[in-house]
Amino acid sequence: MNRSTVPESFVHVPAGPFIYGPEVTYERLEMAPPPRPRQVVTLDEFWLARHPVTYREWKVFLDDTGYEWIGAWWRIVAAPRGWLRRFAPCDTYPPEMANYPIVDVTQEDAFAYCRWLSAQLGLRCTLPDEYQWEKAARGVDGRTFPWGEALPRPELADLKATHTLGLDYYQRNLLVRPEVELARSGWYWRIGSPLPVGAIPQNVSPFGCYDMAGNVWEWTTSLYNPDVPAYHVVKGGSWGYSPQHTACNCRSACSITIPSRVYHAQGTGFRVMIAPASS
Repeated sequence: MNRSTVPESFVHVPAGPFIYGPEVTYERLEMAPPPRPRQVVTLDEFWLARHPVTYREWKVFLDDTGYEWIGAWWRIVAAPRGWLRRFAPCDTYPPEMANYPIVDVTQEDAFAYCRWLSAQLGLRCTLPDEYQWEKAARGVDGRTFPWGEALPRPELADLKATHTLGLDYYQRNLLVRPEVELARSGWYWRIGSPLPVGAIPQNVSPFGCYDMAGNVWEWTTSLYNPDVPAYHVVKGGSWGYSPQHTACNCRSACSITIPSRVYHAQGTGFRVMIAPASS
């Protein structure tokens, strides 16, 4: 592949080893395989988008293709209505959300976008697998978060890791706003919302990818359980999950009852990988 043909919006992740794991899983344990230990994994080179796909980019795709998307647009609602539900669905494209990560997309939606982008660029675009995603997020040295070891929201460190945030998170966020927020996470879903891509400058990986911790979950091509073909791994955590989910070695599935090809939610998006032509 001629590297000069790869857009500057993608970062190069060179071939070689990196430290993967140890895998940590907090939910959907009834279908989770045994966690793999910390280990060295060697990968071929690839390119990964600096940011997850945005509302603006998703709309260009929809307008150009007429793709039938079963998801919905979401927007941030101002107070006082926003006190009841800050991030809410809406009927039409909200232009003020142009630079936010697109959400409510299925894995099949993400693949459709990748096929379209492949034709636009003349390159093979797809989704990363969980190893590629994790290397791009944490680099080669086994760090816990893209920026290192500092906790994304220190004031929530005493609260448990859970995908269903309860009154403890709700009350804490109402009473105490974070002094440090290295990753958008830990917000009870009625008062929380994502951020524009790249809004937290410290949330950048050693290779230059932004928002790989928190904000929105990102689809991968890896099966959550190799023995069950319908459900896939998502990585990165989201604004509505606990801060512990933003660790690069955290492994989750959006659902183990709704197949990935049709699952969509307000906390799930994706970013695109460019694979070498020979792979």
